[in-house]
Amino acid sequence: MDYSDLIKPILGVLVIVIIYVIIFMALRIMYKDVKSGDKKKSLKKVYGLEVISVVEGSNLKNGNIVPINRVITLGRKEDNLVILNDPYASGYHAKIYPKNTEYFVEDLNSTNGTLLNDEYVEGRVPLEIGDEIQIGSTKFRVIG
Repeated sequence: MDYSDLIKPILGVLVIVIIYVIIFMALRIMYKDVKSGDKKKSLKKVYGLEVISVVEGSNLKNGNIVPINRVITLGRKEDNLVILNDPYASGYHAKIYPKNTEYFVEDLNSTNGTLLNDEYVEGRVPLEIGDEIQIGSTKFRVIG
């Protein structure tokens, strides 16, 4: 009996099974990747600051939006990311920053304080969409 006639169909079936296993594993990896990508996007909230009130002569205008994608410092000094031409703002007044999946505001020991929803900020305070931040006469709304 010639074994080659018996081996050829077995090898053919084996090759087909291996191809199906490879395709199945590739689809499973792609599914897990797509599924985990959706979770990462849903956990990351993107916030911004909308300018809602400024002093006359400010470089900011009502309606301007400042994205919060890194640490943002606010104050009168030129090396702040957001420069406030406000006589009641300190040189380095406050900072707003993301940490993990949350956003925070922190007063930097300013002379006149930072208000969050009409209350003085003490330490690091978490932000929510719709919160209002006031530095001197300048007001921002947290948007997302």
